[in-house]
Amino acid sequence: MSRKSGPRFTRGMLILSPFAKAFTSRGGDIDALLVRNGIPVGALNDPAMLVDASACYSAMEEMAEILGDPYFGAKVAIETARKGTPAFRDSATNARNFGDFLSRVVVEVSKQVDNVRYSISITPDIVTFEIHRTVKVTKPSTQLDAVGVALYVTLIKKGIGETFDTKEILITVPTTEGLPPGFLPKQALITSPIDGMRISFPPHWLWAPFSLDWDLVKASRGEFATDGASEATLSYLRDMLRDNIAYQDLTLDDFASICRVHPRRIQRILWAQGTSYSQLKDDARQSVTEDLLSNTTLPVAQIALQVGLSGPAALDRAFRRWTGRTPTQFRAESKPEQV
Repeated sequence: MSRKSGPRFTRGMLILSPFAKAFTSRGGDIDALLVRNGIPVGALNDPAMLVDASACYSAMEEMAEILGDPYFGAKVAIETARKGTPAFRDSATNARNFGDFLSRVVVEVSKQVDNVRYSISITPDIVTFEIHRTVKVTKPSTQLDAVGVALYVTLIKKGIGETFDTKEILITVPTTEGLPPGFLPKQALITSPIDGMRISFPPHWLWAPFSLDWDLVKASRGEFATDGASEATLSYLRDMLRDNIAYQDLTLDDFASICRVHPRRIQRILWAQGTSYSQLKDDARQSVTEDLLSNTTLPVAQIALQVGLSGPAALDRAFRRWTGRTPTQFRAESKPEQV
């Protein structure tokens, strides 16, 4: 059987993962929702798995409907833009200005998704950044459209700071119904039956210094002494791992990029403390898992996803190694006794 490919299919993990996590944290049954939309549950744990893009879009709409929150997608997109994703983080790391960032985004995101095409056009009077969907959306795309606007506007506003002016930006999108009230003034938004989104702004924005001061790197980094003597440094690394442990393949290089420190420097710090990156990651995974088992009602399958494991079987094996018990046993023992 040949593997499905082409513009109709995309990588489910990249699109759905942040929405699935937000949906389950608010009590939604993500497994049932995926089944209803014909999406393999394994897509959330396999970044390479191709799934029907229209099904992903439909799942996002259903999440908002079930939660009774018309702004669900936009809220998740805003939070994602504030915290960062690997693709945008890579694009922003070496960007000298906004134009540099945009050109890097086109390259980086295009490597990871194949259901959209990016283009940038520049004239003396206006710059247009366009995202064209290669998948024809036949159902309402309220959440999808809101996600695009919320994500990119938040990134741009955060990146260029005071240069950003709502009077100088114009966004064309099929619908604005999924955007929270007041997110942008009405004059900055135009609705048109296009397959995607168009953002227009003045050329001088391209030269604006660009810096994404991600929320997740605001914690004190300690001294980052070469000998690793600072406890504040080790505490910072632990906190950063907890915040990013959901990434299934969080390599040392990826983690070092998030921390903005060379990988070898992190290795030296951890060796000086008598530990290693793999051990620190394992400890963070155990800590987050125990917290979620004790203080939430999330299904074990979803907890596995939240700590970067492939599924409940992988979590069960890891948890037995950590504690000698299963996640279910630990959860039952963590419940306070009824008086």
